[in-house]
Amino acid sequence: MRTRQFPVLSILLATVMAAQLACGRLDRLGKSGSTTPSNDPTVDEILERYQKAVGGQEAVERVKSYAATGRFETSVKRVSGTFQAWGKEPNKTLSMIDFGPNGMLKKGFDGETRWLQTPVGTTSDNSPEEMAEMERDAEIYRAGKIKSLYQWMKLEGKANLNGRGVYIVEGIPVKGPSEKLFFDRENGLLLRWDMARKVPERGNVFVKVFLDDFREIDGVKEPFIVRFAFESFDFTIKLDELKHNVPIDDSIFRKPGK
Repeated sequence: MRTRQFPVLSILLATVMAAQLACGRLDRLGKSGSTTPSNDPTVDEILERYQKAVGGQEAVERVKSYAATGRFETSVKRVSGTFQAWGKEPNKTLSMIDFGPNGMLKKGFDGETRWLQTPVGTTSDNSPEEMAEMERDAEIYRAGKIKSLYQWMKLEGKANLNGRGVYIVEGIPVKGPSEKLFFDRENGLLLRWDMARKVPERGNVFVKVFLDDFREIDGVKEPFIVRFAFESFDFTIKLDELKHNVPIDDSIFRKPGK
C-alpha cells in the first residue's frame, strides 16, 4: 500500500465526498431577498419549479432512508473503485469509497459527530463551518432545503451550459464565499452547483458539481451521475442502484470506536 497517495486522497475525500445521497424532506419556500432581471422568474419561482421537477414535496417527504451502490473514477492517476452510501432521517449519513489496494475511505455523520476514517486513522470535526459545508453537500441529492442554506439568494442572469439554457442563481451563505446554482430553464432541474470548500493549509477550494442522468425512483428524480470538477482533477460517481426506505441500523453511522 503506497501511503504517499493518501494526502491527495484525503483532500479529495474531505472536499468531494459530498456524495451523501440524501433524499430528505423539503422546507417551505419563504420570501427571498432576490433581485431579478426584467421578465425573468424570481428565485422563489425557480426553486418552486425545481421542487416540482424532482417530483414534488409530498414524494420527497415520503423518503425516510436510502441505500446506494455504484462506481467512481478520477483523473488522478486514473484511480477507480466502488462506492456505497446510506442515509436515514434525521440527518444520518455514511459514505464509503473503496480504492482497492490503497484501502477504504469512510465519511459519516450520526446526527452529532462528523467523522472521517482512512487506513491511517480516524478523525472528527464538528466546527460550525465544516458542519455547514456538510449540510450543503447533502443537498446535492435533495429536492429542497437549498434556500435555507443561504442568508441571501439572487438571480444573476441566464447562460448556456453544455447546450442547455440555464438560470444562474447566486447564494451567499452565512460563512464562506458565495456559491452559484445553475437551473435548467426548460425542465427546472439543477444541472450544476459551484461550491466552495475550505481545505487545511490551502484555504478555499472551488469545485463545480455537475448533475446528470436523472432517473425516477419512487416518484423522485435523482441524479445517477455526479461529476466534481476541480482545477486539477475530476471525480465522478456513477450509481448502479438506489433504493428508498430501506431498514438501516443506526449503529452504522457512529464514529468507529465510539
